[in-house]
Amino acid sequence: MSDLSALDQNNWYASVSVVIQLAFLIAGVWFARNVLRTMRAFQEQVGAMLKLSITGTAGERHLSSASAKQPLAEVSPYWLAPSATETAGLPEPIESGPSRVTIARRKMVLWLQAPMSGAMAPWRQIITWLRAPAGS
Repeated sequence: MSDLSALDQNNWYASVSVVIQLAFLIAGVWFARNVLRTMRAFQEQVGAMLKLSITGTAGERHLSSASAKQPLAEVSPYWLAPSATETAGLPEPIESGPSRVTIARRKMVLWLQAPMSGAMAPWRQIITWLRAPAGS
């Protein structure tokens, strides 16, 4: 009996480590279940919205005659009433300038043609100043 109690007193950190690992496992499973439950609810909502958008109407087949007379916005608070769209005519041509590629190519040619100055770059001046002795 004394051997068992001496073993527990010497290796208590192993049993505490097992308890902590089990606590982390339980917390991880609980978190994963909540995340998966939330993802499933989101998928169901997206599926319902997709089904509504495909059918075109807010389930008129499933509504009773009394509720079919009500506007769609009153049937469900989540239903968005369709906005009135204007009939679109032919789009007017837009005057376009040069493309982005042309502008970028022109800027690069101008940069390459610009003369290189003999002055030191500002970042090199800072590095030279930092390397210089303090008194000079």
